[in-house]
Amino acid sequence: MRNTPLVVPPWRSWQLARMKTASAGRIRDFLGSSIVPHRFVAAQLRQPTGLFGRWVMTRMLNRGNAELITGAVDALSLERDHSFMDLGFGGGLALKLAAARTNAPLWGVDFSADVVLEGVNTFASLIREGRMSLICADVADLPLRDGLFQAICTTNTIYFWPDPVRALRSLRRVLSANGRLALGFSGATKMKTFGQVTQHGFTLYEPDQVESLLREAGFAQVKTLAQTGQTSQGDYVSLASA
Repeated sequence: MRNTPLVVPPWRSWQLARMKTASAGRIRDFLGSSIVPHRFVAAQLRQPTGLFGRWVMTRMLNRGNAELITGAVDALSLERDHSFMDLGFGGGLALKLAAARTNAPLWGVDFSADVVLEGVNTFASLIREGRMSLICADVADLPLRDGLFQAICTTNTIYFWPDPVRALRSLRRVLSANGRLALGFSGATKMKTFGQVTQHGFTLYEPDQVESLLREAGFAQVKTLAQTGQTSQGDYVSLASA
């Protein structure tokens, strides 16, 4: 599959920017809405379940987090022989981007069985071709062999890990020597703008805290890239090597 760049004619560029801003605004309104119980939304963000999780949450978060997800995948500088895993793949955008950049095996891991079932439909052709595998698993106890991947991406998952150092050590274990992890997240300052939702089951982080956790887990060459897109201001991608 060729990685063909999207060319937006100048007269349409403002429309694309408006669409991105509107999408982010809808998500912020949804998260802060008093109509939908905050605990329900928080639980769905942690582990999308049922038809709502499969059909609503995965699509909504794919759109709203597109810039951050793209930034995380870009940071990995994937090559054609790099095996890739997306931890907490949700709607599958990172897997779609990676499929256009590498010919090596692709893995999607998610804590939600319903997300995995939806992914099986979304990526049916890649699964049939033997290029992609999807599994349901906990980040802290991955049923995968050591050193399986050259690159791992995970976005907006760290808030939900009960033991982030254990989770990061688990990710480091399945990375090959000098393999790289791109961890995308929204900083605590931005997360607090989403209202009461993030008060239920979220642990919020600023970049220096994430970097400290990565080093404690044994990662090296840790650095953080601030995101500056239309909807990703206040978001970060921490990059680290095994």
